[in-house]
Amino acid sequence: MTAVQFTEPTAAPAAASQDTTSGAAKDGAKGGGSKSKAAADAPQQGKSDRAKGAQDAQGETKSTSRGRRGSSSKSEGSSGGANGGGQRSGGQNGGSRSGGNGGGQNGGHNRGGRGRGRGRGDSSTAEFGGVKTMQGGDMTVRLPQPPKARKGALRMVALGGISEIGRNMTVFEYNSKLLIVDCGVLFPSSTEPGVDLILPDFDHIENRLDQVEALVITHGHEDHIGAIPFLLKLRPDIPVVGSKFTLALVAAKCREHRIKPVFREVDESSISNFGPFEVKYYDVNHSIPECLGVVIKAGNNSVMMTGDIKLDQLPTDKRPTDLPKMSRFGDEGIDLLLMDSTNATTPGISPSESGVRPALQRRIAEAKKLVVVACFASNVYRVQSVVDAAAAAGRKVALNGRSMLRNMEIALEMGLLTDPSRVIIDMDSAGKLPPEKLVVVTTGTQGESMAGLSRMSRREHRQVNLSEGDTVLFSSSLVPGNEEAVFGVMNSLSQMGVEVVTGRDDNIHVSGHGYSGELLFIYNAVRPKNAMPVHGEWRHLRANKALAIATGVSEENVVLAQNGVVVDLVDGKARAVGQIPVGNLYVDGLSTGDVGDTVLADRTVLGEDGFIIATVVVDPRTGRPVSKPQIVDKGFTDEPGALSPVVELVENALWDLAGEGETDPYRLAQAVRRVVGRWVSEKWRRKPMIVPTVITSAVAEG
Repeated sequence: MTAVQFTEPTAAPAAASQDTTSGAAKDGAKGGGSKSKAAADAPQQGKSDRAKGAQDAQGETKSTSRGRRGSSSKSEGSSGGANGGGQRSGGQNGGSRSGGNGGGQNGGHNRGGRGRGRGRGDSSTAEFGGVKTMQGGDMTVRLPQPPKARKGALRMVALGGISEIGRNMTVFEYNSKLLIVDCGVLFPSSTEPGVDLILPDFDHIENRLDQVEALVITHGHEDHIGAIPFLLKLRPDIPVVGSKFTLALVAAKCREHRIKPVFREVDESSISNFGPFEVKYYDVNHSIPECLGVVIKAGNNSVMMTGDIKLDQLPTDKRPTDLPKMSRFGDEGIDLLLMDSTNATTPGISPSESGVRPALQRRIAEAKKLVVVACFASNVYRVQSVVDAAAAAGRKVALNGRSMLRNMEIALEMGLLTDPSRVIIDMDSAGKLPPEKLVVVTTGTQGESMAGLSRMSRREHRQVNLSEGDTVLFSSSLVPGNEEAVFGVMNSLSQMGVEVVTGRDDNIHVSGHGYSGELLFIYNAVRPKNAMPVHGEWRHLRANKALAIATGVSEENVVLAQNGVVVDLVDGKARAVGQIPVGNLYVDGLSTGDVGDTVLADRTVLGEDGFIIATVVVDPRTGRPVSKPQIVDKGFTDEPGALSPVVELVENALWDLAGEGETDPYRLAQAVRRVVGRWVSEKWRRKPMIVPTVITSAVAEG
């Protein structure tokens, strides 16, 4: 007896007339683990975005075994259509799927200024070294492979962080030497089941790691440092450059991976030389301590990167963004400004972090029972406000969550978090206190199922048992894409009788990213020749482009790019000159790069419609069935006997094929797949995964 199982499961056809004839094996082997690539057939559109505007679908998406977000069920890009999986944005650790937006303002003030272009240019294409370039037109049109870099050109390409919010990583190249700025992660959406993290695609530099001079980190949020251990596994001795607190967070993360990085600590007064690159730094205010902006000089080219930036005039750490120093850099001449676009669509000036403290103090002082404050694990400023408010109210503070404990322990050791009243205690001690004497600061602001707040909402937390009259303060932003999970937690808490307070109800949260008014200040202070919006979805990038033009940057000098677009800076002009394939590197448990879009598509089908296994036994000589087909399902229906009618259909199909002389097990399996798929589609209007299994067993003669 021989069993032949055809394990290329496919969903049932959409209509009865559709012929689903997928083969016995996956189309295109992964070959070579995480490096193999297969071209996607066409741009595909997935589900609409879940919170902030329509997503754009990118043309000619290239699929890799590392998993390009876009093929199978989703794709990145611009103009028209929704991007698969919705969008994620906001918050320092959020991810995004790029959103589309209209063009914004045209023209500008046409005022003079160092290096400013005058008048409007062609924003679609222009000649640059014989190469047609795109400066922010229809980004669904894929650019060609980039030419060899011109002599004296500073080349740059984002492997993540443009047309999305997350996994920031930008590579600069000059005279065949590389400098990397940031190396972060993106967190998966519900359309990427089983995926833990999404990394930048290292393919572009994997064979050139010996040319990397340094990795410069602007700040310590996960979307800027989370992928560092995975990069250092490829080359452990890359110098990692950043502020003291940022490097401490990187060190803690690398210890989990048993990696000892080579660190170069810098501050706002440092000047670093890495091969042909000179790097200067300046203070930047954000929602985490010791952020740095950078100015990179190579040859005659100068680039300023803001990182995540906000112009808070009353920061709680007395360390505002050094706008005067940025202006002095502008006096010296900045050829290209790469600026944070996260809140470019929000008018005005963002509220100060210092305004959150009074609201937290009032809420904690007025609470009658236990107070739980949910915030991002790296927001030292917010935790400091809670500690001070608790001390004033005569309460103790317990920190909950592994990342929260790790980050705040580092902040305490470095003096960035202070506890003069000794109110911080461990969770075991907290369990012995009456509720009215305690504040718990926890992770779980995005509804993560295993985070502390979610476990509290399910009454599964070992030390915290919430009850009627308790208060939960969501001192955080809601990352689009997490609405269902977050609202589920909120509803569970409300069902218990817990008072739930969000930033919409009271001033208990402010963004760490500057609004459009602050970005205008920066453009006017720096006065760049060219601008390139980064760190945002499509609508954010286009809004940022409009701001640059409004302050006098010539439209032809505003580069609207996306991940993989190669930009050359030559003679004071920045132009997109080509595009390299850039995908996603999926981390699934202990494996990295072994999960691709096909696997994710299969997981999605399994989660939505279940699967059906059709097992048939046939005579290998005649192809005739020797027993009744067996049809079983998992996750498809609970109705007894629901699949009984298809048994006869499968058996009749096999007899018909046998009458035609068909004995090939593969073709028999495809016939079974088609019969079951069509019946399910007609009867149920569903598309489960269908797995046909053909067993050959000769009938004894005699």
